[in-house]
Amino acid sequence: MNYRDDETTTFSVNGIPFTLEDIHATNGTRVLTSLQERLARTWTYLDEDLPDTADIPDDDDEYRVFVEYVRQHRASYAFSDVRRLDFRSALPDTVMKFTDIDYMVDGERAHKLDIFLPKDAYLRGDGDIPVIFNIHGGAFFYSFKEIQNVYAAQLASRGFAVVCPNYTLAPGGDFLDMLADVSSALQWLLDNGGGWQLSAEQVFLVSDSAGALLGTFLLACETNEELAALLGIDGHHVRFQSVGFTSGMLVYDHLFDSSYPDSGELFEKLRPVFRTLISRLKGTPYERTEALMRKIAYPPVWLSTSTDDFLENDSLYATMLLRSMNCDHELHDLRAVNGKRIPHDYPLMTWDSGSGELNDAMMAFFHEHLSPRTSLTASV
Repeated sequence: MNYRDDETTTFSVNGIPFTLEDIHATNGTRVLTSLQERLARTWTYLDEDLPDTADIPDDDDEYRVFVEYVRQHRASYAFSDVRRLDFRSALPDTVMKFTDIDYMVDGERAHKLDIFLPKDAYLRGDGDIPVIFNIHGGAFFYSFKEIQNVYAAQLASRGFAVVCPNYTLAPGGDFLDMLADVSSALQWLLDNGGGWQLSAEQVFLVSDSAGALLGTFLLACETNEELAALLGIDGHHVRFQSVGFTSGMLVYDHLFDSSYPDSGELFEKLRPVFRTLISRLKGTPYERTEALMRKIAYPPVWLSTSTDDFLENDSLYATMLLRSMNCDHELHDLRAVNGKRIPHDYPLMTWDSGSGELNDAMMAFFHEHLSPRTSLTASV
């Protein structure tokens, strides 16, 4: 959707009307207005799932600090995202969207997914549309599938179906709960994708920011039975055709070595999210990112980052390891020029022309790694 100069143009999300004036409103602080709060709850939790302070054990100061960190940063993230809501309120007319499919049949918001289909393929009745399984980021405590509405639609407009699952957010669950959720969503795709015209043979994985760590562990569990058993995850032996990591959180060494750099201090702030993971991996070779990566049977990998991405070093580290492993990969590390920022998760900023170029590059990489649809010799 193009930017509208008219601040009074009315948009709507989940039946909540708003204008540009509403979403741009600020008193100079990062405090949401009551309407902005209502809108934010359509794509994330703010405080409705947070425990009461009185319910936190007195001897768990780490968890108490973590909950307050979540409260503050959800509001801060939402303040940044609400101003972009008009760009996430309409889909291109070349895409079909099917919403809130309950992949665990339990009615939980955390267990629903959306499917985006190229309209021409949907109307033709194509039965083998290549599919992107997309795991959203959000520091493990923020956002649901709705925040990637137009990003997913943009990928679908390039000829791929896109499946976007929700998963449990902290503090409602920890990292392994989230990993189990995305694994269950992947199983749903394998079991039910045919009914939505999705190919079971041409599945691609895309994930951004914190979602990239979930994507890495999901990929590991699909290709490493030892790790899957260690983490209690049922691997499905999915062979992803290719993987796309955008501003990925890919290096977790700080969890086991406090001297290792902690980008954005996220692992230290979010340590309660990883308590179970730490207990499972402690004393195993998987304490180190490199050991985990070398146990993954990687498909071709596409990565993007930038000089303004606080996780840039993670992408560079992963790229060097992939190169040493002779894994087919492609890195886009953008440099900011003339004062223009190229921030974290830049490809998701679909209103910016540069993000479109990046997404074109990722989809071109994916097209290179599509399997032939038939073994028959072409007609002459």
